[in-house]
Amino acid sequence: MIINKKYKFIDNKILLMAFVLFWSCTEPVEEENMNPFINTEFTYHQDSNELYFGVLLYQRFNGVLIDSVYINWFGTNFNNSPGYITLFDDGTNGDIIKNDNLYACKIENTLSTIGNIITEEDTSNVYIMYNAKYGSDLLTQVDTVKIGNIIPKIKSVDADSIIIRPSGTNVSLNPVYVDVYDANGLETINWVGFTSYHVEGDTMMNDGNYIFLYDDGSEVILYEPNFTSGDVVKGDGIYTFRIPVYGVESDSTSSFYTKPGTFKWRFSAQDFSNGYSQVVDHEIIIQ
Repeated sequence: MIINKKYKFIDNKILLMAFVLFWSCTEPVEEENMNPFINTEFTYHQDSNELYFGVLLYQRFNGVLIDSVYINWFGTNFNNSPGYITLFDDGTNGDIIKNDNLYACKIENTLSTIGNIITEEDTSNVYIMYNAKYGSDLLTQVDTVKIGNIIPKIKSVDADSIIIRPSGTNVSLNPVYVDVYDANGLETINWVGFTSYHVEGDTMMNDGNYIFLYDDGSEVILYEPNFTSGDVVKGDGIYTFRIPVYGVESDSTSSFYTKPGTFKWRFSAQDFSNGYSQVVDHEIIIQ
């Protein structure tokens, strides 16, 4: 009898532990009138010019399953007439995982797909109203999100398409101009530069390092005795560098030699927040 009681005591402990474990693994039970919004997300994907919206919700509110989720999008002004965007939990339209209660949508930041777009000048806040429908109950939550850092934008590249090498051992200086804009201010731009790829040789020039351009008004001596960038106006957002092209009779084994052929120049700009512009390609032929 003593042995039977001991076993019975152990069985009760096992049952109690199993109950606690089961209870801890089940979904939290919503209390009546509790807030069903767990977390909201917004991202402005500047490289692809897309907006991402997401909201994590409880599956039930007052015992009623969720019906649908959508947002009212006001853009950068809460007084704007809001747009209507449906959020999904089926693994489509920007939603990643199906049926995880994270309702999401990714949409192009263009007037043809959404009103109240974010422009390249906007650096302040955006306003979003999340709406979740549970049966006859419509629950809402308004979010104000700071856009944050805006990546630089290369507006244009002005460079030759064909360069003819000078005769003999002469050298020519060929200017390259890049017009750069940053909504956070030109002072936030860290650098502007480009890489050069020699198509026929299948090689990167300058050891694959960036060739930098400058907006210094030619006040800085880059190489002795008096070589400057060739920039005209300091701080105007026009970044400049003069590419030296050496003559056809220059020593091909020295660093003062310019290979002929087709080159692909890839331009980029970085700000001090480590944001990169979209790249801009330019093809040039050196003869």
